[in-house]
Amino acid sequence: MIAIRDFTRSSSFRVGVLLTTLACIAIVLIVYFWRLTSSDLFISESNAAVNAKTNALITLYENLGIDAVKLAIAKDNGQHSPNGSTITSASDHLRSFVALSKDEQVVAGNLSSIPLVLERHKSASFATAEIVISRPNSTTRKTLRQALMREVTLGDHVLYVGRGIDDLYSAQWFGKTFSWIIVVLLCTLSVLSFAIAVYVVNRINRMSQTADKIIKTGNLQERLEIDSNWDDLSSLSFVFNQMLDTIESSVNNIKSVTDSIAHDLRTPLSRLRNTLEKIEDDQLREDTTQEADNLLNMFNSLLRISGLETTNKKEGFCTTDVRAIVEDVVDLYHPLAEERDITLSSELDAVTMLADPNLLFQAVANVLDNAIKYSNENSVVTVQLSTTASHIVIAVNDAGIGVGEHEIVNLERRFYRADGSRTSKGNGLGLSLVSAIVKLHDGHIWFVHDPLVKGHGLGVVFTFKR
Repeated sequence: MIAIRDFTRSSSFRVGVLLTTLACIAIVLIVYFWRLTSSDLFISESNAAVNAKTNALITLYENLGIDAVKLAIAKDNGQHSPNGSTITSASDHLRSFVALSKDEQVVAGNLSSIPLVLERHKSASFATAEIVISRPNSTTRKTLRQALMREVTLGDHVLYVGRGIDDLYSAQWFGKTFSWIIVVLLCTLSVLSFAIAVYVVNRINRMSQTADKIIKTGNLQERLEIDSNWDDLSSLSFVFNQMLDTIESSVNNIKSVTDSIAHDLRTPLSRLRNTLEKIEDDQLREDTTQEADNLLNMFNSLLRISGLETTNKKEGFCTTDVRAIVEDVVDLYHPLAEERDITLSSELDAVTMLADPNLLFQAVANVLDNAIKYSNENSVVTVQLSTTASHIVIAVNDAGIGVGEHEIVNLERRFYRADGSRTSKGNGLGLSLVSAIVKLHDGHIWFVHDPLVKGHGLGVVFTFKR
């Protein structure tokens, strides 16, 4: 499971949030438009226009009589051209109508007959009706399924003022339907963008975790899981696995060559040492055999490290009393520390874990040997064994010559020797062997500069999961 902190920092999440935000803004605008079309605003304006027109003609009739109404209707239904003729507006015929009738005959207006009401819609928000109208100079009768109309008696005349609102109802229906479709599409887009962001981040995290595990454990046999083949990340995972295959093959070939050289040279070196034992000069014999022993130890350490890193053998693992192991190491090196006037102190908790006792003893012994070797007289070396809620911790701290902070990252490299240790005996494989043993136990090794706050010194810390 990925941490939400890592997810929110990813670029995929930010793109998903951006798309979702834009979609939400669009949804708000669409909802506003939908409410606007659902509020009957345009129909209300049309109804107000019909009422205003009707009231104006009623007022005109009351003040000036029916002839003034006829004249006003005639002017409203046409435009005066430059030569004084009247041009009828087709758009007015289609959108609105005014008719003044007497004895069921139209005497003024833009209709040839009085409107025929087919049905009145009482359930609507406004008083609408389905009517049939006919225009002058036309045999076509037009049915308005939704129309606003007022019918007013002016003396012996009847005034009809109305407007067809079929197009407004159609626009309202279209606006509602279109709004819902867009809202659904935008919601789907938001969900898809977030789902894609989660999918991409999960795949990238899996790749990162696998790469990080390979870096930390050195196990080149790890591979990315490929559970699909339709996306680019799966193709990238496939290429990444091929790269790991090539790297693993190359590393194994290098290790094989190194191991073969170490194994093949160990036998002639043993023979050479036996020959050197026959030298009569005691000093020369001692020096040459010591160098031969150093070479043999070097090759044996190389083979031991290679065996731990490649075979990952755990046959010797058992429930081990870690405190007893560390106590044995401390007891072993007490005489050497006293000989050099070094104070060797220990603080050990009772701890057990599944481990190889011989390898664990060798790892602690190598570190303690280095701590004493590189400490000055009247110095201090401490050994601690403690536990936390999740880990077992072994720490060996000294106030010796130490190493530079820039050198700490190289201490686990084979044959690496810090500048301050080049004048002493050693082959630079001790900490490499320790690192291999700790990794075999699924632990981690840490190096601390100046752990005792003396201005110098080195701390080596092992951590193992409980």
